[in-house]
Formats: sequence, structure tokens, C-alpha cells
Amino acid sequence: MSAKKKMNITGVSPQMGVPEGQLVINCSGFRPGLDSRVLLGDIEASIMSASEDRIIVRLPESPKCLGLTLQVDETVSPVFPFNLATRFATELHPVANPVVAPDGTLITTISGGRGQQVAQPLVRITNQGDKIPFHCEIMNPTGLAFSADGQLYITSRNDGTVLRYTDFENLEVVADDLGVPCGIVFDSDGILYVGDRTGKIYRIDTGGNKEEFAQLEPSIAAYHLAMDAEKRLYVTGPTFSMRDILYRISGDGKVENLIEGLARPQGMVFHPDGDLLIAAGYRGNKGIFKYSLKDGSMQHFVAAPILVGLAVSGQDIYFAGGSSIYRAQFSGQEGLN
Repeated sequence: MSAKKKMNITGVSPQMGVPEGQLVINCSGFRPGLDSRVLLGDIEASIMSASEDRIIVRLPESPKCLGLTLQVDETVSPVFPFNLATRFATELHPVANPVVAPDGTLITTISGGRGQQVAQPLVRITNQGDKIPFHCEIMNPTGLAFSADGQLYITSRNDGTVLRYTDFENLEVVADDLGVPCGIVFDSDGILYVGDRTGKIYRIDTGGNKEEFAQLEPSIAAYHLAMDAEKRLYVTGPTFSMRDILYRISGDGKVENLIEGLARPQGMVFHPDGDLLIAAGYRGNKGIFKYSLKDGSMQHFVAAPILVGLAVSGQDIYFAGGSSIYRAQFSGQEGLN
């Protein structure tokens, strides 16, 4: 049997990735050496470690990638399908989840450092990746959420406020004196939840009245919030610990520790199948993890560097980190029901 037939990729973990993430490749017949390569399309990945049956690579950017191949001398393995995100928009500064507007475009921030006024701090990104800035004065916009009537709500971690951007024309303060508000989310009744990273979760009713809903350990960066169909609130927030927690808070404010041992947990969003996607490090891996609400299991779902946020729109998934946003599409391999 020829060497070409023997060399194959038998599996990858996970099955989706973002450039700079670390991917594990299971294979047969690979021979590590100077003439051995791992390719995504025609772009070579950096090999972190390798043996005949297992390779760890750092994912490159490869916009035309349809899958992975192994090459040893002149022998090339069959293509193994792999879902690699591509760069969608650059020159941004997201610090939490981007959000999908009612028209399907993506809204994110150029937030700036604490106390820095950016001329155009909010940006709309079209489906083609074109950036359209909003001419509005918000200092350090952080958390973003759309209400049921399609209005954008924004937290300012500099001013301690939540603002409503009515029809993308008029800014008005909805609530103030919120400490350092970061994450923000609505429940199905239109109640707004705001995470103050100094250790409080506020609940704000439709009339703008606020109350302290829960207390947590302060975060060194931001609280990130998500709400499930049963109106249970999920919270992450990186601390100085390497064993951070995914919290769940019931409607009456009872705090439950769901997962411990997270490293720098940040943005969250629900997968179309109802499970929770979390940007974090966990058990030596980094990227996006899928938490099952049914059995409490955690699955490494996307190989990625530590990201600040993510968003889902139909079959598109967006990954926000640093100064860029990447986009990929779910496929059957990632468990889209």
C-alpha cells in the first residue's frame, strides 16, 4: 500500500476554528520533519507539536479554505472538511458581544480606553463587511442589546448609564448610577438586566425603575450576560483567578454556580439548539465552549484565542476579539438542529 493511501486525517477537535486558535488533528501515517506540512487551503499552519497520529497546529487565516490536508514530501492526504472563520471587519474595539440588528446587520463598538471619547464609537457592519459609523456621543460604549421593539440599548462604563438609541437618531439616558455597567440583556417580559463589574446585577423595569437583583464577585474586566427561555440569567466575568465561574441566577435572585475552572470567561450567546456558547479557556483549551443546559456537560466547540464576545444570526456565527470580528457558518458537523 502506498504512503499516499496510508496518510489520512481521521478527525479534528474541535470542528470549527478562528485564526490563532489551536486545533488538534488525529491522523495516520504523518511523518514530522522539515518536509512535513499542515495546510488549510494553500496556507500553511504552524505546527505546535506532532507525531505520526496526532498534530496540534495554530490556525492561520485562509479565506478560501475548504478543509485540511497533510503533506509529507510530495505526498498529500485527502482533504478533510474543516470550518474556519474568516475575517469579517477590522479596526474595531469590541469589549462585549456584538448584536444583530432587526435588519440583519451587525452592531459593534470602537469603545476606546476608559475615559477616551471616540469620534464614532458605534459601528454598523453590513452583510458584505462594510462599516457604517454612527455619529453619536457615547463615552466607552460597552454592552449592547436590542429591545423587543427594535431599539438599541447601550451601557457606558465611563458614565455609569444605560442609554436608548431611539431609531439610531436620539440618545437618552434610561438609568444611571450603575457603577461600571458592562453586560446587558433583556428577558422576554422586557425587563433589562445590567452587570456592574464592581459586583452587582441590576434589574430595570420598563418604566426605568432599577433594583439590585444579585451580588457576585467583582470582575477585573466586565460582566457578560445571557438570558435563557425560562428567564434565567447567566453571568460570566473574569477575575484574577484562573478558576472563574459560570453563574446562573433564577428569577428570584438565587445564584447558582454551574461551572468552575473557567479562565477569563467573557461573551456568551445561545446556540440554535438551545445550549449556551461561552468564550473562555477551560481545561487547557481556549476558544468557545458549548454548555448543555440539559446535562451540564462542556464541549470544546470552537478553537480560538480568548475572545470578548460572539453573536448568532441564523446560520452565521460572529466572533469578536481584539480589533476584529470573524464570521463562520454552522454546519451539520457542529450540531445545528
